Amino acid sequence: MKVIYLDGCATTRVDDEVLEAMLPFLRDEYGNPSSPHVMGKRARRAVDDATDAVAALIGADPGSVVFTSGATESNNIALLGMFAHDDRAPVNGFFCPIDHKSSLAVGQALAARGVDARTMRVRRGGQVDLDDLAGRLDLNTRVATAAWINSEIGTVQPVASMAALCHAVGAMLHVDAAQAAGRIPIEVREAGIDTLSVSAHKIHGPKGVGALYVRPEIRHRLRPVMFGGGQHALRSGTIPTHLVVGLGKACELAARRLDAEWRRVRELRATALDILAAGIPGLRVNGDPAASVPHVLNVVLPGVRGESLVSSLRSVAVSTGSACNSGSQEPSYVLTAIGCSAEDANSSIRICLNPRMPFEDLVLGVETLVERARDLSGVAVATPGQA
Repeated sequence: MKVIYLDGCATTRVDDEVLEAMLPFLRDEYGNPSSPHVMGKRARRAVDDATDAVAALIGADPGSVVFTSGATESNNIALLGMFAHDDRAPVNGFFCPIDHKSSLAVGQALAARGVDARTMRVRRGGQVDLDDLAGRLDLNTRVATAAWINSEIGTVQPVASMAALCHAVGAMLHVDAAQAAGRIPIEVREAGIDTLSVSAHKIHGPKGVGALYVRPEIRHRLRPVMFGGGQHALRSGTIPTHLVVGLGKACELAARRLDAEWRRVRELRATALDILAAGIPGLRVNGDPAASVPHVLNVVLPGVRGESLVSSLRSVAVSTGSACNSGSQEPSYVLTAIGCSAEDANSSIRICLNPRMPFEDLVLGVETLVERARDLSGVAVATPGQA
């Protein structure tokens, strides 16, 4: 059975060009890029080319890119690396309450060590309250962190303004760009970002690889959290050449297609919203569409439990929120943090639109979702010929 995939924030299909670029480094070019011999040098050149592609996508210098296993590890390296193990309050850091758990959990771990882990205030649409942040940052703040694009409601954070506020007190800004890279233009130097994380599998690359950008001027302020052979001072370990090549090719393709895919996904969103609004009485959009990206659509379906809808669909893949929270029976912490009631949060689903999907697949998928939602809510579904 064909499944129409509407969960692109969780992961994406590996692009054919990405797979083709990776295969030689799984079969024939298997040298270690740290080795001095000819096979190692060929692998090194491939890694260097991939580094250039990642750097180009985010507006960085190639020397500021560190390869990791993904955004989760990148977030941990960046955030933990900004604190000494013996740091205690009043030393503090700021964490956004609607971020991915790979950032929030670091805050919890730091708090357990005695660091003052502070929670930012967010407005109803999900954006950080800059006035509140400015009033609470102080000379003991090491870092503030936020996801550039929220994975559940698509909110875009004002990261350049946040960076300016942090730098005014000598603090740093870390940005989780797992959902932003390849979807919006990124210029880390222009925005003043200190560290930034990306994941390949969010942009049609392979799972298990990502990158961390570190602004060269603050590199000395980060402490490594793992040690080894010195492939990179911040992240030891053998570089997985095939995965890094895949990330590089995915970044190259994303940069090339960025403008066209933005236009395409706006058209898909408009169509999806038209079908949803026409078929589900009282449907509401979570978050602020004016401050969000078009590929993330989070909606309240009155009278329908989101988990029941998601689990009952056989030919459509959607979710109730971030994949990291899929095992929880609690309402989405993202939706409750922006002021949604538990009832509305439990009646919400997230649709993540892939600009590369056929238009007819989108229509069929959303219509199927609407029909199943109406079945679950007890609303009669009109048949052809009925008013």
